[in-house]
Amino acid sequence: MKASDVMTLGAASTTVDASLADAIRCMGDHRISALPVLDGEGHLRGIVSEGDFFRRDGGALRLDALVEADSAERARLLGSREVSDIMSTPPVTVDGQASLEETIGIMEQRKLKRLPVMSQGKLVGLISRADILRFLMDR
Repeated sequence: MKASDVMTLGAASTTVDASLADAIRCMGDHRISALPVLDGEGHLRGIVSEGDFFRRDGGALRLDALVEADSAERARLLGSREVSDIMSTPPVTVDGQASLEETIGIMEQRKLKRLPVMSQGKLVGLISRADILRFLMDR
């Protein structure tokens, strides 16, 4: 079994210059917890996850401070910051032809919940722990 057999095909993504508000909206709309981050030419540059919002010391973007702000101030702050400000780089990826065992090994070794799946240098999907667990139950 290969990573490409289990991945979510055509995963939602965002761009390095998208606002944090747009990234949050996209994750919410798709009910996902992370987005691959692409540059203007479609090259993978990083990944942004819910965890990145919690891990980063973003100064004015501190989540505990945002909770206390009014909705206009939250919208202003999240709209004025870019995904590139908090995304995780460099992205750890897996080739679509990699075995599922190899993919799981990378995820365990690097303590990652998901990996962008690449084919010939292009992003083709995302494989997550949930994808792998669903595969195990469907077999």
